[in-house]
Amino acid sequence: MPKTVWRNKKDTIARVEREYRALDRAVRRLGTKGLEEPVPGFGARARIKRERWLRKDALAHIVEWKSHQLRTLRGEPPDRTLRGLPIARQNRLIYERWHARPARKIVAWHRRVGREVRDAMRALPDAYFAKRFSPHWPNELVGASRWHREHHLETAATGSGSSSRSGRRGPTSVRARAR
Repeated sequence: MPKTVWRNKKDTIARVEREYRALDRAVRRLGTKGLEEPVPGFGARARIKRERWLRKDALAHIVEWKSHQLRTLRGEPPDRTLRGLPIARQNRLIYERWHARPARKIVAWHRRVGREVRDAMRALPDAYFAKRFSPHWPNELVGASRWHREHHLETAATGSGSSSRSGRRGPTSVRARAR
């Protein structure tokens, strides 16, 4: 069982900002042309054969789940179109929602959601952070984002790597592992 971790506002926001900067560096390195390229190895065993992700699809996936976390931080309801669906179907809908859009639109959305997340976290009281005990919280903003960045976006810089499920993210929630 994972150990309990006490969170505070300053450290949590710093972790989220570090991951945002790392993701933004990867996006800048790739540029819009690099984001239009396929993710190496992704989709080779896809449940739905037609689904072969481009790097922009991986970025849209990361940002969609960050926007879900943003709604949670703001106390807003979840996206009704995704509610109650299995994770694989949710991810397919996210893919369908964003795949046809140009990379520059997804990059702009990534930066807007990043700003909104940081603003929302700064607006929360310290007590909100003190109630979060999971070592993975806020997973969508840090752990899941980092895993997808490393496996789907940064593989372009190294020219190696595959996004096969064998390279697990480590101990994360069941829901995060399913993505």
